[in-house]
Amino acid sequence: MEKYDLYLYEELLNIPHNLYSLINEYIELNKNVKIAFVGGYIRDLLIKRIHKLNSINPIDLDLVIEGSAISLAKFIKKNIKDVEICLIKEFEIYNTVELNINNLKIDIASAREEIYEAPGLNPIVKKSTILQDLKRRDISINAIAFEISSRQIYDLFEGINHIKKKEIHLLHKNSIRDDPSRLLRCAKYASRLNFEITQSSLVQSQKTIKSWPWIYEYKKNRFIFPPGISIRIRMELSEINKFDNLSKIISVLNSWQVMDLLNKDIKMNPKFIRGLHWIKKLDGKEILYLIKDSKSNEILCERLFINKKDRKILNEYNFIKSKFEQNKEKYKYFSASNWTAFIEDNNLDPETIKLLISESILFWRELFRWLFIYRFIKSSKNGKMLKEEGWEEGKNIGDEIKRLRYINIDNYSKH
Repeated sequence: MEKYDLYLYEELLNIPHNLYSLINEYIELNKNVKIAFVGGYIRDLLIKRIHKLNSINPIDLDLVIEGSAISLAKFIKKNIKDVEICLIKEFEIYNTVELNINNLKIDIASAREEIYEAPGLNPIVKKSTILQDLKRRDISINAIAFEISSRQIYDLFEGINHIKKKEIHLLHKNSIRDDPSRLLRCAKYASRLNFEITQSSLVQSQKTIKSWPWIYEYKKNRFIFPPGISIRIRMELSEINKFDNLSKIISVLNSWQVMDLLNKDIKMNPKFIRGLHWIKKLDGKEILYLIKDSKSNEILCERLFINKKDRKILNEYNFIKSKFEQNKEKYKYFSASNWTAFIEDNNLDPETIKLLISESILFWRELFRWLFIYRFIKSSKNGKMLKEEGWEEGKNIGDEIKRLRYINIDNYSKH
């Protein structure tokens, strides 16, 4: 069996800003401190070597320390040479630090153990060892560490073997129960790396999500859901939308039969996939697109902590969609200025318009033109010019500015 410790050591020596040597120096000054590279950087280096994929380029670094994360971050910042920017952001609740050195992002975590008292609740955290820290992670290929002092690989869950087999494997039988957002990460890596979920992990996922959603308590005629769940799911969706293909990941969830995690009423078809593409292209709110057609919209909004403004957008979307379907003839002959008046007089949110366009509803083209053209067209005269022409200040001036603007909008639409 090939050994990978020398390979990882040589690759880690090439990390910019002489970072590896700096960390070694910190270890020598702080006897008995253990520090390891862990997570995605190690995973991607191993995938690159094992599957000979030169296209994989690890980016962000994750470090775990049996000691103070902030102490290590401050030491690096103090001693690093020839960099323009070195910023430290501390997150006290989990004893983690984000270090940004020019364009290199490094997450440093104090080794910890996490205990989940109930499904989906935020864990109780206590200091621990690197080996224990690996046990709190999501999947085996993300739970491989390279300890710096001994140059030793820690692989408690056969992560290297799963990389070879191209498998996504959960660490323990309560993994999804503890943190359902892990399902999104599993789907993300399955999509990104072209890996398959193991049968035992798939069975655990399906079985766990059958009892979904988990209710924390019932209070004042409302279901209260564990807040940590919604936060982690929303954060994971946001990351996916930035760096991955959301439609592929939703397709993976659908194939695993765990769509209830997000919205059981999602219908995976070409129209839905096309809409996901459009909501991203329009820089819209993907979470609203995913839940817009839920039959239990109110409960889903509670579960995912959708705020009042976004709930208003969902209500507008459903109202306008219904309005168009019931009165097709009325809107068929609307001019560009009619559409502008309809949208602006009803004070429709641009996010509502993006949802309607993504859904390819009736008249979506007119809404698209308003979003990108008509709303930016101005009147040929402003209030000052009209006053100079003898108009008295008041409502009449406002009406005239609007009328002149509508003329410009209609003239533009005829070109």
